[in-house]
Amino acid sequence: MCIRDRSIYRAPSSDTSFAPQGDLESIFIGPKNANYYLSKFDSFKTQGGSVSWNWPAFFFASIWLLYRKMWLNAFLYWFVLPVVLIVITGILAASGTGAASSGLFYYGSYWFITFIIVPMFANRLYYQHTRKKIEKVASATSSPEQQSIEVARRGGTSAIALVIVPFILVFVLGIVAAISIPAYNDYTVRAQVSEGLNLSGGAKAAVAEYYLDTGELPDNNQAAGLGRSGDFSGMYVSGVVVDEGSIIISYGNQSHEIIDGKSLILTPDVESDRVTWLCYSDTIPGKHLPAACR
Repeated sequence: MCIRDRSIYRAPSSDTSFAPQGDLESIFIGPKNANYYLSKFDSFKTQGGSVSWNWPAFFFASIWLLYRKMWLNAFLYWFVLPVVLIVITGILAASGTGAASSGLFYYGSYWFITFIIVPMFANRLYYQHTRKKIEKVASATSSPEQQSIEVARRGGTSAIALVIVPFILVFVLGIVAAISIPAYNDYTVRAQVSEGLNLSGGAKAAVAEYYLDTGELPDNNQAAGLGRSGDFSGMYVSGVVVDEGSIIISYGNQSHEIIDGKSLILTPDVESDRVTWLCYSDTIPGKHLPAACR
């Protein structure tokens, strides 16, 4: 019995390799600025490289990412980047870097990434995004008509940025405020505490001189040859008192409520030929003290 060759009934094998063509790239980009992006894409294909400045990404990076439907990149920019910078800033602050330096790192890094890194690589990022989307469509569809329809659906631009950006902006500003306001507050309090250390310079010199002359520590301001406590007042310091060699710095006047009525204590560590000082406070939180006093 003759068996017919059934190969004519088999579906033709498909070519799984695909290189995005210019027409599909144009369809994906959409009518807005298609020529600009196609010229950048051609440059990446022929000359390679990754750096190509994008002015819309410079002025409105977050909106541009949403406008070009790069949802994942927009999520990384809006949420992941601030969180990572917040974590690093917190680590720096906890290590004793200081609120000012930590804040400078946060804002400096954020602005550098926003206004330098993103616009420098925005066109390359969009090129990679376009290629991946077209390749994914090509692997799932067979006819050119279907590919064009699906590419057009996935590409183009989105007006969603105009709707959700105000809400995201409020959220991001809330995060920034939650970080910057406490950091600035801590910095302000530390600066006020530092005024007390500056005003105590004369008292420290007087105590050290008294010890080198007599071998003992003075009991009070009068013994150390100093004026009254109020003579050493400042904008945030209400007085400086010598008490059995220790120097007590009291805060008041225009000081922040966190340190108002509280004290910083300097205790002498005497040796045969010099006096060194230890700094601490039982009432002021450690994060508001200068690094030398923690």
